[in-house]
Amino acid sequence: MDIELEKYNIRFKYRVSGIAINNNKLLCVKINDNDFFCLPGGHVELNEDSKEAIIREFKEETDMNVSIKRLLYVTENFFYSKRVKCHELGLYYLLELKDKVDLKDYIKKEQDGTLLELKWISINQLDKFKPDFLKQEIIKGLTNNIKHFVIKNDKIIQKES
Repeated sequence: MDIELEKYNIRFKYRVSGIAINNNKLLCVKINDNDFFCLPGGHVELNEDSKEAIIREFKEETDMNVSIKRLLYVTENFFYSKRVKCHELGLYYLLELKDKVDLKDYIKKEQDGTLLELKWISINQLDKFKPDFLKQEIIKGLTNNIKHFVIKNDKIIQKES
């Protein structure tokens, strides 16, 4: 069961995302009819730690086996999604692909009917990628330290490393 709660008209989500880079390309996913790409990942489930969750989510979405190199970013993100106020705790892991990498793009249909478009996008061409803070971090080069961001309505209000 996903860790996603709703109370007082506010939705809380606990999510993980994976950063996989090969030949200066980032593996991205477009979900259903969104007009942007993001990282593969998803909700942490009850009684599951975040590392287990990103390995499971990455396999489910991409059919790839990964290992974790390190945690890069922790975010507290406050935003509106379809007029619902959201509070999201997000962990972003740098991943290493265990299998031989195929840089082909493809579309996958999930069991629940979700359509995933997976694409390897050059790091210098992330114009249709979200979230914006992460796009900037990836373009300028990944950190050696864990960075913590607090984001409200797409604006960074606090950044620590």
